[in-house]
Amino acid sequence: MAEQLDFTRDYHSVANTDDIIVHHMTLFLDVDFDKQQLHGQVNLQFKRQTSAVHLVLDSRDLLIDAVTDIHGNQCHYSYESLSEFQGGQITVDIGTEITEVVIHYHTSPSAQGLQWLTPEQTLGKQHPYLFSQSQPVNARSWIPLQDSPKARITFNASVKVNNGLRAVMSAANSSAIPQDGQFYFEMEKPIPTHLLALAVGDLAYGEISHRCAIYTEPGMLDKALKEFEDTESMIVAAESLLGPYPWDRYDMIVLPPSFPFGGMENPRLAFITPTLIAGDKSLVSTVAHELAHSWTGNLVSNATWRDLWLNEGFTTYFTNRLVEKIYGQEQAELEWVIEYGRLKEEMLSMPLSAQTLPANVQFQDANDSFNRFTYDKASMFVHELESRLGRADFDVFLFNYVQQFKFEAITTETFVEYAKQTLLPQHGGKISEGELLTWVYGEGLPEWFEGPTSSSLDKVTSALTQFCAGGHAKQLNVAGWRVHHWQYFINQLPFQLTQVQLKDLDMTFGFTQSKNAELACDWLRVAIRNHYEVVLPTVAEFLGSIGRAKFVKPLYSELLIAGYVDFVSDIYQQTRASYHPSLQVQLDVMLTS
Repeated sequence: MAEQLDFTRDYHSVANTDDIIVHHMTLFLDVDFDKQQLHGQVNLQFKRQTSAVHLVLDSRDLLIDAVTDIHGNQCHYSYESLSEFQGGQITVDIGTEITEVVIHYHTSPSAQGLQWLTPEQTLGKQHPYLFSQSQPVNARSWIPLQDSPKARITFNASVKVNNGLRAVMSAANSSAIPQDGQFYFEMEKPIPTHLLALAVGDLAYGEISHRCAIYTEPGMLDKALKEFEDTESMIVAAESLLGPYPWDRYDMIVLPPSFPFGGMENPRLAFITPTLIAGDKSLVSTVAHELAHSWTGNLVSNATWRDLWLNEGFTTYFTNRLVEKIYGQEQAELEWVIEYGRLKEEMLSMPLSAQTLPANVQFQDANDSFNRFTYDKASMFVHELESRLGRADFDVFLFNYVQQFKFEAITTETFVEYAKQTLLPQHGGKISEGELLTWVYGEGLPEWFEGPTSSSLDKVTSALTQFCAGGHAKQLNVAGWRVHHWQYFINQLPFQLTQVQLKDLDMTFGFTQSKNAELACDWLRVAIRNHYEVVLPTVAEFLGSIGRAKFVKPLYSELLIAGYVDFVSDIYQQTRASYHPSLQVQLDVMLTS
């Protein structure tokens, strides 16, 4: 008989969060670049919910040296290795009186949540670099803790760094670099553990506004400040929708290219990929996305990875609203249409049973919850709520929703029940309970749903028709096209193209030489599937210089489908070490299965 799933349970964590709540941690770390390890201790303060006499923590590849109470008395503990996706568990005997334990430990050089870069792998080529990536379940690889999105904690940290480098965390940071290399941090507001973040490197500092700054390698600072100069305007726009910014500062760090995501919404220190620096602000919606998470994701969180859509769907919708407010309706419409196109593409390859808003990955890798359904289908749902209710009424609902659940982690069912108690009674004539449940639990898109359109794409459609009818690329009228027009053009090209057509497009528009990572990836996928082999050196260079999973995984997949098995093997052998450990794990499975 199949196991009856408990939707309130986090299947990716073994921590006994129902019995004991760790509410604060104090962290002491020494950064050892020579050994590629963090050495130190963590003090975990907790409150009992039951009479439990054991504290169960998540761990992955951590080396535990000792566990004591706050007075230095040894505590008995055990370690058990679990599944590949969970890692392991540390069980500490805490009796009936202990309310704080101290764990002395060090990390493994292969910790999935940490990437250690040699000087040669950085822009400046002079100093090593370290950065973390805790989401979804890798905080446990650099701190022993209750590693679950429902386990919110406050923290203090002391991080010792040698060689004059700067350390920053998802906490209150200082623009100064202490001479003794001892950095102190405080996060007084409770955050989910997947938002714990640390970076150490040769980091310059530049201000955008009184509450927004950028950290990055010195050689990239000026470009980053120019590209992201509108961030303060985004904060103001976001506040007009959802209330005052709740985290004091919104600083960003632009990481090396091996960072596996477009961005990561760590409070007070959003992680940003350098692939967003296109020189024309065409890709800054990712900055808006990470900012939007400050309300939908960081303030109101998913209780389990099944419920990720509550983070990403509302945030993707909210991002579009910010883009509209800052950059205008045309760009917002274009980005929405492209988002819909990504969703339709993934619908063709994803099993129908997986095309629901809840990501039912309870017995799979938590990374599998990050798909176009938890992002884009969920965003389409929120857009439809706005359309049904009207923007003014929907904005009231969204504001009240965030206020109701701020600093909480909720499940899909919590949201559905809230909608039944508020949205349906207040707007029952505009959306029914059946329609609500079809969106949330139904497979694919509702049959009544009509995707977004933009009249701005009419000129692109005309050019595509002309080209597909035998017209030459140089005859196409592309005057005034934005990056998003080009993205749409490339993604709407016929699946099969001739070598003559590919060469015509490439020679006319220079797609293979594009410095815009989004356009480059889209074009390279088209070229690979049609065996336009002139792009292969560029593909190899791209895969060796960029570690963003959004680009890397589709390109490797396209190469395998096209039959370039030996090419993939050679390139991956050369580039694997440059990828983040968490991406390495995913690619190892993908490329060797």
